[in-house]
Amino acid sequence: MELNVIGLNHKTASLNLREKFAISSDSASSLLIEFKKKCAREVVILSTCNRTEFYFYAGDKNNVLMWLAVTKNVPVTQIKSHTYHYTNLEAVNHAYRVASGLDSMILGETQILGQMKQAAKLAEYANTQGKHLSYLFQKIFETAKEVRTKTKIGASSTTVASSILKVSKSIFGEITQTNILFVGAGDMAELCAKYFTEQKPNKLTIANRSIQKGKILAEKINCQSILLGDVYHQIANYDIVICSTSSQLPIIGVGMIQNALKTRKHKPMLLVDLAIPRDVEIEIGKLDDIFLYTFDDLAKLAQEGVQNREGEILKATKIIEKKVQIYKEKIEQKTITPTINLLRDQFERIRKEEVLKAEKEINKGATIDEVMDKLSKALSKKYLHHPTKVLNELSNQKFDKALAILKKIYKVED
Repeated sequence: MELNVIGLNHKTASLNLREKFAISSDSASSLLIEFKKKCAREVVILSTCNRTEFYFYAGDKNNVLMWLAVTKNVPVTQIKSHTYHYTNLEAVNHAYRVASGLDSMILGETQILGQMKQAAKLAEYANTQGKHLSYLFQKIFETAKEVRTKTKIGASSTTVASSILKVSKSIFGEITQTNILFVGAGDMAELCAKYFTEQKPNKLTIANRSIQKGKILAEKINCQSILLGDVYHQIANYDIVICSTSSQLPIIGVGMIQNALKTRKHKPMLLVDLAIPRDVEIEIGKLDDIFLYTFDDLAKLAQEGVQNREGEILKATKIIEKKVQIYKEKIEQKTITPTINLLRDQFERIRKEEVLKAEKEINKGATIDEVMDKLSKALSKKYLHHPTKVLNELSNQKFDKALAILKKIYKVED
C-alpha cells in the first residue's frame, strides 16, 4: 500500500493555525486537482473546524509539505512541527477513528461522518478519488456505522449544542427568556437550531446570505429568517448569537457589537463562533459584557463527560482494530490475486501445449497408456522446473526459507 494521511487538528495546532489551512467548499475542487497534478495519484481533502487532512495515494510526504507551505504561505518548518503523518494501516486506523468520532474535540460527535462523506463526494466529482481511496472511504463509512450501532459513543449529551446550552444557562439562567440568532444555515446551524428549539427560547431567528436556504431551515424548526445583511441592524435584539458560516472573512465586527451593546444598555451577550475561518473578530472577546466562545472552548466543557464513556471507547477501539485487520487481509488478497491469475494462465498454457502434443501422438498410433504416461511426466517436469531451478540458485540462508514456503504450498511432508 502507498496510503498516506497528512493533517493538523485541534491536538497539534492552535485555532489561529487551523484557520490558515481551512479549505472552503468553493475552493476545494481546484485544490484537489492541483494536489493530484503536483503531489499524488489520488487525493481526498477533509476540512472541518477541528482539522484539515489530506488523504492521498502514491505521493511523497516532503513534496506535499512543500506544496502546503507555498499554497498556504506558511513556513514549511512550522507546518512540520504541527502536522502528523500516517501511512498504510496506521492511516486506515486513524481514518476509522476520525469517522467514528473518537478523534473529535467533542467525543462521539456525529457531524464528522457527514463531512467525510461530503469530502469523498467532492473528490469524486473532481476526479481525484481513484480506486484505492474509493475503497478506503467505503470501508471508513462501514466502520463508522458499526461503531455507532454497536456502541453508545455518541449517546452522551456532550455535544456542541448541549455545551452552548450549558454556557447559556450559566449566563442567562433559564433559556426561555432569551432571544437566539443563528448566523448561517449549514449543517452545524441546523443541528444546533433544532436542539435549541426544543429548549423553547423566547425567540429564534436564522440569518443567512441566501434567503431561500435560510427560509428552508426556518420552516423546518418553525422560526423566522432574515438576510445576512440585516444582522447589523438587528443583532442588538439577541442575547445569544451562534455563527457557523463558510465566509473567509469575519461576519461580526467590533463596531457592530459595540453599537449593539449601547442599544442593549450593556445587557450581556453570548457570542459563539463555530466557524473556521472565524466569523467573529477575536477582539470582540475583550469587550465588557461580552462572552465569546469558540469551538475549542466548548470542547473543553464537553470533555467533562468523557470519563463516563471509557467502556464505550474501549468497545469502539476493538471494533476498529478488527476492521483494520480485515482491511489488511482484503488489500493483501487484492495484491496477490493478479499473480495467482498469471500463475493459473501459465499452467493452463502448459497444459494445453502438452494435451496438443498428446493428441498428435495418438493420431500417429501411440497407445493411450503410453500417451497418458508421457503427458503426466511432461506436466510434472514443466510445473516443477522453475521452482527447483530457483531453489538450486539460492544461498543457504534463503534456501531454507524458500524450501519451507514450498513445502507449505505443496503440502510436502518429511
